[in-house]
Amino acid sequence: MRKKVAILLSGLARYDDRNYEFLKNLFQDYDFKIISSLWANQSDYEQFKKTYFVDEIKLIEQNDWSQEISKIKYVFGEENRSYKLENIFHMWHSISENIKFLEEYCYKNLLNFDYVCRFRGDLFSESEKIDISKNINNLNDNEIIFPENFHNRGLNDMFFIANFKTFLKIKNCIKDLKNFISESRPLSSEYFFYHLVRSNSLKIKIIKNFNVDLYGVENKSHKNYELKPTKKAFIPLIDKFHLKYIKYKLRILKKFNL
Repeated sequence: MRKKVAILLSGLARYDDRNYEFLKNLFQDYDFKIISSLWANQSDYEQFKKTYFVDEIKLIEQNDWSQEISKIKYVFGEENRSYKLENIFHMWHSISENIKFLEEYCYKNLLNFDYVCRFRGDLFSESEKIDISKNINNLNDNEIIFPENFHNRGLNDMFFIANFKTFLKIKNCIKDLKNFISESRPLSSEYFFYHLVRSNSLKIKIIKNFNVDLYGVENKSHKNYELKPTKKAFIPLIDKFHLKYIKYKLRILKKFNL
């Protein structure tokens, strides 16, 4: 019997036929289903549903995160050029709501999934004939797998897979994000995700020779050095240690395919 994978697409209604072909080829050995929680302030749901064969979408409202953002003490130097603080909250809020919707959907439709994949809707890969089934099928409880790339300042937050039971552990990520800020950590989404994985005692695994990319995404502000950080750009000593640790740990995992 083919195992089942829930693909979580959340937030923006990104869709592309090429993206669906990539998904279909990547999970060709599984029965997969798209489960989505999208922002309510969008209008192209029908095309999204048609592209991804989605029967139901949970619409969610964007929150005002200004109070939480006011409590952030430190950021990385590229904040405001490469990423926005508000968008970090929006993204993890949509992921949290998507996981809750997954639970509701399973209960209502009497469904069970073996694995869950967080998938940003404009991802693709130029890795030819990549077979990630052995990586997925070898997943144990409390393990989470990532592609090789996009681990900037921590862990890739655009694509990761865990078994159903393990994936639910990150459901309350917004609470964890607020705790992270209260500890005066420098904030980027990838660095927060590293701490989220670490606080849940999850073991990191890398899909060797599997890299992902984004369709048509160009961050024009990335090289605009006139855009200064909105908070103090500073990395405390303990965080420098964590950043070095995850950097070299990922290198070892890639090299030895652990």
